[in-house]
Formats: sequence, structure tokens, C-alpha cells
Amino acid sequence: MASLNQHSLLRFLSLIFAIGFMGAAGWSQVSESLVFEIPADARAAALGGRILADLRPDVHGASNNVALLDSSMDRKLAIDFVDYFAGMSLTTVNYALKPGGQFNGQVGARFQSMGTFQEMDAAGNSLGTFKGGDYLFYSGWSYRIDSTWSIGAQGFFGMRSLDREVAGIIGTDITIHAVWPEKNIAFGAGVTSLGRQFGLEGTQPSGALPKDLQVGITKGFRNAPFTLYLRAGHLETWDLAPSGTYDNSINPLTGDIIENQTFKLGDQLMRHVGIGAAINLGPALTLMTGFDYRRRKEMQAAGRLGTNGLALGLDFSVQRFRLRITRNTYHFAGSSTHFGIAFNPSIFRRQ
Repeated sequence: MASLNQHSLLRFLSLIFAIGFMGAAGWSQVSESLVFEIPADARAAALGGRILADLRPDVHGASNNVALLDSSMDRKLAIDFVDYFAGMSLTTVNYALKPGGQFNGQVGARFQSMGTFQEMDAAGNSLGTFKGGDYLFYSGWSYRIDSTWSIGAQGFFGMRSLDREVAGIIGTDITIHAVWPEKNIAFGAGVTSLGRQFGLEGTQPSGALPKDLQVGITKGFRNAPFTLYLRAGHLETWDLAPSGTYDNSINPLTGDIIENQTFKLGDQLMRHVGIGAAINLGPALTLMTGFDYRRRKEMQAAGRLGTNGLALGLDFSVQRFRLRITRNTYHFAGSSTHFGIAFNPSIFRRQ
């Protein structure tokens, strides 16, 4: 049986990586939505991005990797909110269903608001305001193969809208997760946002969603109160840097060529990487910090970096509620705040 499981897992891992590197034949690619890209979970945001591997089950993180669920998450509800920029926000609601044998399921929704915009005519006269956003609903199940390995699949559908511009979205996530408690090591991998957008109204394009091939490794320590997190995202594409990033420039006064000093290989590698550390300060309090190199580089302006890419958060319990709060610097102009809460709704029922 163990041999069969090992062969099945190898085939499943091979499938994940094959899908991740395989292009959508004949499909153009649409622009990436922040509803897929921004980690709504305050803990994930504090630890360098989406958490694919974890030493403990997490109903928040399961919104991106359903294989993180287990029976201890029975009917727990998680709500996350991100106050992003200039009226933009992201809200995620995730509910763990009652387990069924080796199966664990969830349902949820993700809403991204782009804020309010002023509509003007060709003469510059105001025609009122309009709103835009992305709205996603999902449901998925994980299957526990044995005490170590779990696999998961999740389907999603929704829409993108900006006034009269509307597009539909449909797709799936495929993930795998493993935990070795005796070694304090967890491993996760998956292909997320594997789907397609359909232009419905206006000039919204149709095409493949930008998929994300991800892996994660988490390492805890038996005699130390901290845990390390390492993730790598968008492995299906090596060069994530914008066009011209590594080009030389020209001095506008002298006309001399200014050689680009960027270490290209290192920069390309690090744009895939997010790192984090969680320090356990007690049974009900954890301090978290993380760094996202790609965010740091992409959100700079006129060479100004500040503390871009750095995050600091807390994960703590108050009675039967688990709370999370993180401050994440996406841009030197200001930081974004992530809030999260998890609880079992049954605590509100009358006895």
C-alpha cells in the first residue's frame, strides 16, 4: 500500500509541474487580477506571501491550498480583510465543511474592490461615478492519502467588472501537501489560477488566466521557538522582470552609456521568492515577519525603495477567537493593513 501511495504521489507531483509549465494552447493571456495575487490572509502576508506548506492546519490558508484542511477545522469560519490603496480592498470568507472520512471540504468567496471612479465625457463634464471589482466564489476538497500526504482540488468561478465592462472567470487549483511532524518539516506545491476569462460585455478580452506554479517548504525546530517559511511562486516563467529591467541607460547630459549593475541571475531568481519567520511568544501569541523581493522591486518609484516588501504581523487568541493583524509595505507611499479572524459559528448558538 505504501509503495502504491508513493507511486501515486510521484505521478500527482509530476502532473502538477507538467500543468504548471504547459501553456494554454491557442489561448492568449489576460492581465492578472489582484484577487489572485494579493494574499488576503494576514498570516500569509506577514510571512512573505501565500503559504503552500504549513506545520498545522489553517482554514485561512486553505483558501489558496485546500490540502491544508484537516478534521480539526470542522465548520470553522475565517474572514480576512485587506485595506490596500486609494479605496481598494480585498475580502475573503472561507468556511470549512464537516469532514467526511478522509475528505475535507470548504466553500468560500473572494471580493476585490477597485474603488470608486469619476466618469467624464469627451468635454470633461462629470457623468457621475462608477465602481469596479473582481468577485470570486470557490469550493474544494482535499483527500488525506495517509498520515503524511494530502492532495486537493478546488474549482472557482466569478466575474470582473468595471462599469459596463464585464468578464466571466472560471478555473481550478490543484495542490498537494505533506507534513513530517517528527522532523518539523512541511512541503506543499500546486498550480493555482488555472482557468480562463470570457469577455461578456464591453471590450473585456477572453483568454487564459495567468497561472501560478508554486512550491513551499516550512521548517520548525524542536528546541527553538521559531518557524521558517520559504516559498517560490510563478515557477512556470523564469524571467518575471519588466521589459528593459537589465538594459543599459544613457546619460542625458554626456551621452555616455551607464552600465546596468544589476546581478541579472540573482535578481531573476529572487523575484520568485518570499521568506518569513514566525516566533512563538506563548500558547496564544505569535510574532511574524516576512519579505517579498518581487514586491520590493516592482513597487519602487524613481529608485525609491523604502521598506517595500517587508511585513510585520501578530497571530493571537482571545477566548474562542483567533485573530491576525499585519502591516505590509507594498509601496513607499504607505503600508496596507491585513485583518483576519477565525472561529466556529456554533459558539453563538443558544445552549
